[in-house]
Amino acid sequence: MQELNPDSLFSIFEAGDEEVYKENNVDYLLKNPYVLIGMVVRGIDNYKLMDIIYTRNYPKIYKLHRPKVKLKYYTNLYSYLTRIDINSITNEFTIGEDYEVDATRDRLNEMLYFFENLEHYEKCAGIKKVLDKLL
Repeated sequence: MQELNPDSLFSIFEAGDEEVYKENNVDYLLKNPYVLIGMVVRGIDNYKLMDIIYTRNYPKIYKLHRPKVKLKYYTNLYSYLTRIDINSITNEFTIGEDYEVDATRDRLNEMLYFFENLEHYEKCAGIKKVLDKLL
């Protein structure tokens, strides 16, 4: 069996959305806070699916690396939230049809509770600001 590398386990998703926007010359959309928030929401969903796959396929090895992988992945997703100017969450930007308030709230709360359990309170404060402005 090939050994799992926790540092590159989810690397397929790290470039993901942002690279697609740039390749298609629509990177100006990355200034839209709802696009960035959507990237976080989709990222959390992707993490959950990959977590299930690796837990089932590599239970013993993945269990050792799981906390580190989740921290790295969620920290990368959090970086998208730090790029949002809270004051830019206005009617200036339109929300696409795929935007679901409940799913967004649920995923951001999952991220908030994850960082709260690790006592990463500065990240919690950043997530809470976005949640308060959105909802």
